Formats: sequence, C-alpha cells, structure tokens
Amino acid sequence: MSSIRRLLSYNTGVRLILGGYLVGVGLLLFVPAVLSFALAFFQYDSLSPPRWMGTLNFMLVYSDELFRLSIQNALALIILPVPLRVFGALLVARLMQRESRFIGWFRAAVYLPNTIPVAAFAVAGLWIFNPLYGPVNLLLTAVGLAPPAWFVDPLWAKPALILLTFWSIGEGFLVCLAALQDIPAEVSDAAKVDGAGPLTTFVTITLPLVAPTLALLAFRDIILTLQNAFVTITLTTGGGPYYATFTLPLFIHEQAFDLLAFGVAGAGLWVLYVLTGLLVIGLYYIVRAWDIGITDETFIV
Repeated sequence: MSSIRRLLSYNTGVRLILGGYLVGVGLLLFVPAVLSFALAFFQYDSLSPPRWMGTLNFMLVYSDELFRLSIQNALALIILPVPLRVFGALLVARLMQRESRFIGWFRAAVYLPNTIPVAAFAVAGLWIFNPLYGPVNLLLTAVGLAPPAWFVDPLWAKPALILLTFWSIGEGFLVCLAALQDIPAEVSDAAKVDGAGPLTTFVTITLPLVAPTLALLAFRDIILTLQNAFVTITLTTGGGPYYATFTLPLFIHEQAFDLLAFGVAGAGLWVLYVLTGLLVIGLYYIVRAWDIGITDETFIV
C-alpha cells in the first residue's frame, strides 16, 4: 500500500513537472505559431482591423528579392558552418579525451564561452574583429598578412559571423567527449592488436560509433542557427553591409516591427518553419542512407 502511494506520488510529481513544461511550450511556442499562421492570411498593422487577403501575403513574400536573399544568407550560415562546428567539436573532444594533469582546466576553457550570453558575445565579437584595433587583425598584421575589414566588408562579413560561432562549440564538445568516453577501451585495444594506426582506428571505428551523436548535434545546430543567429547579426552587422548578412529572421522582424506588415511577417515566419523542417528531413534521409543511428540501440529512429 505504501509503495502504491509512493508510486502515485511519484507519477503525480512527474505529471506536474511535465504539465508545467507543456503549458509553457503551448503558451510561448504553439499558440504564437498558430496565431502567426492565421495572421498570414490577413493584412494587419496593429492600428486598423485585420482585412482578409487570402494567400496574397505568401505571394508578396515569394516575390520579394530581399526574402530570397535572406534565405540564401541563412543557408550560407548552415550548409558549411554546421558540419565544421560539429566535426570541430569532435576533434577538440578527441584531443582532450586523455586524462592529464591540467586537462580539466582545458576542458573548462573550451566550454566557458557557452556561459556567456549571446548578446555579450556579439558585442565582444565587434571588438575581436574590429578592422582597426581588433586582436585578430593585429595578429594578421604581425605575421605580414593583409587584414580584412570583417563586419564592414560585404565579402568578409559572413566569414566573420561563422568564425564567431566557432567559439560556442562547448556543448557539442561535452556531448562528443561523453560519446568518446563511452566507447569501450577493448575496441581500441583490439584495433591496435590488428595493426591499425591512430588515424585508421579513428576513421574506421571511432567515427562510426559516434556518428549518431554527430547527427543529433547537426540536427540541433541547424535549428538553433536559423533562429539564434538573429541576436548576433542584429548586434554586429544589423543585416549589412549591403544586406550581406540579412537572414530570414531579420526579414520577418523588419516586416513586423519596421513596416507593420504583420501578415507578411507571419507568412515569412511559416516559411522559416517549413525551411527548418525541410533541412531536418533532408539531414534525416542522409543519415538514413548512411545507416547512421537507425538501429534499436541508437536514439535516432
């Protein structure tokens, strides 16, 4: 009887915790998403009553050159940078896998940038990549290279944003480190007995074993980059120079709060949802084609 009471109490506690979480998700994510979808079919500027427009807002979004440019810029921040960040996190985790005297300090140093708020990190990026007195350009000048103008140069603004995101690989680093430490030592020992070198062991044994973890990190990175890049871009370039870093979230923000075209912004927001879904589905089929993480023992089904 007492165990049943404890079980009921435990289940009730779990339901209360999950219920609060689901209520928050529903109010902050699901309800705004549904309202934005409904708003996408109206002309609404928050000053006058909404007027039915049908699918005109979606046609306006599709015909806008800035909208197409914003999608191209958003994809440019994902297609190459996401794999580089994921494999960069794996490489750093592999280098710091072995225990040594100060390894804990080094691991903490890799994760430390993740504790800094995105806004503060973006402001720090303005100093790091300052074309006149930033440490990156001072270092390039010291070794005899011509430093670029970074955030004020349309050609170098996106590379500067991509380099800035590499400082926040700490979470991926921790996940990769846990995945590497979960590999039994007997597997590597057997490879050494068979004559495999470190590179062969990493490519043929370690990489396939941690591939489900890398796929999961890639899923997460794609979703976060499409949304969280808004703060960094707003504080560093504002979408410039010459719209070189103008991404889809900035297009939505401009339509809603600068032009008061909330219907067009709602249509753009749902394009962002669909784009995120298509990228995730595309990555899923790539993972499935490579037979990564689709067994019962792994977590990607």
